[in-house]
Amino acid sequence: MFAQVENVPSGHPVYSFLKQMQVEGILKNYDDVILPLSRQQVVNDLLVIDSLKNNLSATDKDFLKRMEEKFGINLKGNEPINLFDGFPGMLFQNLAADSEKHLYSYKDSSISFFIDPVIEGKYIYSGSIKNNSSFLNLGGIFRGSYDDWFGFYLQGTNGAVFGNRSTAEIDPRIEQSYTFNHTGINFFDETQGYLRLQKGIVSFQLGRERVLWGNGYIDRTILSDNPPLFDFVRFGIAYKKFRYDFLHGWLVQKPVLTYIDSLVGYAKTKPTKYIAVSRLGYSANEKLSFGISQMIIYSNRPFEAAYLNPFLFWESAQRSMNDLDNSFLTLDGRYLVTNGAEISSSIIFDDINFSYLFKGEWARHNNGNEWQAGVMLTNPVIPEDLTLKLEYLQIRPYTFSHPGVGEALTYTNNGYMLGTNLQPNSVRFSAEASYRFSGKVNLSLRYSHSIHGGNYYDAAGNLIKNFGGSVYNNFAAAYDSQYAYLLEGNREVTDLLNVNFTYEITYGLYFNFVYQYNRDAMNGLTTNDNIFWSSLKLGFE
Repeated sequence: MFAQVENVPSGHPVYSFLKQMQVEGILKNYDDVILPLSRQQVVNDLLVIDSLKNNLSATDKDFLKRMEEKFGINLKGNEPINLFDGFPGMLFQNLAADSEKHLYSYKDSSISFFIDPVIEGKYIYSGSIKNNSSFLNLGGIFRGSYDDWFGFYLQGTNGAVFGNRSTAEIDPRIEQSYTFNHTGINFFDETQGYLRLQKGIVSFQLGRERVLWGNGYIDRTILSDNPPLFDFVRFGIAYKKFRYDFLHGWLVQKPVLTYIDSLVGYAKTKPTKYIAVSRLGYSANEKLSFGISQMIIYSNRPFEAAYLNPFLFWESAQRSMNDLDNSFLTLDGRYLVTNGAEISSSIIFDDINFSYLFKGEWARHNNGNEWQAGVMLTNPVIPEDLTLKLEYLQIRPYTFSHPGVGEALTYTNNGYMLGTNLQPNSVRFSAEASYRFSGKVNLSLRYSHSIHGGNYYDAAGNLIKNFGGSVYNNFAAAYDSQYAYLLEGNREVTDLLNVNFTYEITYGLYFNFVYQYNRDAMNGLTTNDNIFWSSLKLGFE
């Protein structure tokens, strides 16, 4: 197999399949605490599963075959199709072929690269807005590897929105688009790209792509798909039972507007903001693994050499620099109870006051943490082709907030939480069931029940009473109670039901239909929304 050093995007469906195989006991030592993984690593995992495919259901064998096709595992020796081979007479036949295809692909003994299109059309309807919207998103991907050590990736897309703008913003890409929201035009764009080096047990990456970091089955607690993309450098070492990962990211705050004069008007400046994360993971055996992470948020100055150093205790370093930053400590672990059943848990410590903690005063405002526990079930504990996930998440008051102006030291990127989309002083119960009908068809059902203790504000938006329910309102000793009780405050209850149907019509052509029901109850008032969307997407990754 040709070495493929570039990554598999973290949203690729292959990851849910690999996780399922790990919980079933077929794929040993698979670790998805941090995604994405390199294409070569995914290929190696698929080959392991293929060697044990007699243990798979007929549906999983079918899905495995499709994944092997997508990752160039040519078990039949077939070469991929280039869309313009035999143009124009063969174009429709090439598009309809249910086998590996690209706009253009090239391989020799040293280099491989692929050029693929991205074409997506989407329709959205909101019952509460009583209007619809649609968009067309076009772009392309250029990726590849040189020799066995250098990988590259570039993706660019540009979309046009038609219909109601508020309905369009139900799609997170449009909601977070600067082009759409700040220029007033009906377009949105996005780009990703990176260079990645790997040699032996060491990897290094510079660029921008979606990174998921955390132990949750449903909600990722450290880095999720909730915030906008950001740029980073990433470094990793994996050797036998140990794995070390490091990331330093360049985050975004809201710009600062400074009035100059009546002729110039306002000048816009960008305050700096950064995140540094590192994790040491250990796999004790095929069933048990755990890890410890440290995190730092800092801002409003050039990046620190101390936080670019992956081999340093950052909490001690930041205290030596006059304690200006927001630091966190995370513990995580998972255990395969039996083939088909795994449990996992993690906790993020924001503030720990041991002098009060061991006196039973857990509710002190400066005991800020987020913890999560979950279970994943699949075959042979439950029927074949069915996967069930259950999860509980709790975020204590004032967690992820910090003294400072605006969001300078909060756990956010451009106004969006870096981990889960919950504000502090919240709990969430989540359940997800998914069933694979065939290698092409999948249906999933997700339900979440969230409870949030919000702060009290007046009609002008001024804070009246702080219950630790917003990442932007830190504890103020002169005004706020020393005790912060979970869910105390302006109680808000949110229920969300999501039904997701996916059908791969032919290789790389996906039809997706989603129904989502949202219900919010606060101050005796209840609102609900029925959202429908469907999409047709062409993509060969």
